[in-house]
Amino acid sequence: MSVVVNGRKGRANSAEVVEICGDSRTKGDPPIVKSRANKAVPEQASTDPVVRYTGAPIPEVPDILHRRSAGITVWCTGLSGAGKTTLCRAVYMQLFARGIRAEMLDDDEIRIHLSRDLGFTKNDLDENVRRIGFLAGTLTRNGIVALVSAIAPYRASRRAVRRNLVNFLEVYVNAPLEVCTQRDPKGLYRMAREKKLSGLTGVDHPYEPPIAPEVECRTDQESPEESANKVLRAVLNNIFLLAQPSLHRATSGSTARRPGGIHRTSIGDDKKQLTIAVDFDGVIADYDGWKGPGVLGAPRMDVVEALKSLRAEGWTIIVHTTRGSREIRPYLVRNDIPFDEINSNSAYENAGTKPVATVYWDDRAYCYSGCAQNDIEMIRNFRTWCGRR
Repeated sequence: MSVVVNGRKGRANSAEVVEICGDSRTKGDPPIVKSRANKAVPEQASTDPVVRYTGAPIPEVPDILHRRSAGITVWCTGLSGAGKTTLCRAVYMQLFARGIRAEMLDDDEIRIHLSRDLGFTKNDLDENVRRIGFLAGTLTRNGIVALVSAIAPYRASRRAVRRNLVNFLEVYVNAPLEVCTQRDPKGLYRMAREKKLSGLTGVDHPYEPPIAPEVECRTDQESPEESANKVLRAVLNNIFLLAQPSLHRATSGSTARRPGGIHRTSIGDDKKQLTIAVDFDGVIADYDGWKGPGVLGAPRMDVVEALKSLRAEGWTIIVHTTRGSREIRPYLVRNDIPFDEINSNSAYENAGTKPVATVYWDDRAYCYSGCAQNDIEMIRNFRTWCGRR
């Protein structure tokens, strides 16, 4: 393991314990590692040291993520001073500590090295976002988590980047303008007040906040560790879902460890896989008839707690819905609702439209009682949980 100690590059001795310092890394530099002996170790040392992460607590990660890391672009958008770069650094350190490859793309650095020819007109802002998106896509295709810190004020430009990327996670770093003005880490708001700067996003230039981000971090209400862990959970969940198809092909007839104690059992395995397919509208979320795309009911907290209990017992949770996964996934992540897949159970080959499951949890289902004549009257007068026929 190559380390940097007191500015000198070398390798850490296996007898030493080194600490990765989450708050002292300079952008672009390798993680700074301090030796208790406070000295660099010669390059020929052959064994890696014990590494201790001294930052925020890190959620448990399944072994599969160390063996095969799928790429994803995590785009942190928000006003200047909202905490985008701070959040990206914290998530980077947590991923690094768990052996997952990641790179930070900071808008300020991109402006210096790749977009020096661009100004701050709408066309130039869109072009800057396009360039960052291209670079992030290149990293993502090579199995790297690209952590982007860029305001990207227009929804249309962010949507264009999403369309061109295989896996995209939008994080809204949400802090009120008043809070950002008080923080003002770069002095931009002060310069805008003194009329020394024009075109500042949020002041005299519009900012269009995300409508349905995968993750929202209220950095005026949450600690940096809380925000980082929210993003980390979403990243790990997406990475794991991307890894599943190849994992299933590579481990036919075997069982792979999944997050939360869940096991994926391939076809033909003797062990029974406990799987629940739960309806989104009417079970997970309140539902009183179709109101249009993007209109989702409030989560039923008793159902959420029940699903968390099933997850702890080892159940696989499949969310069944007629809505698109792009609409549902942010809702599930935002409300901390456990799930493994949406609309399909990739552990089984199934040509039907409904996932294979041990149990189906639906608000419009009625179980056969053993006597069809008795059941038919119940069916004719059936009501859902919300009282709908």
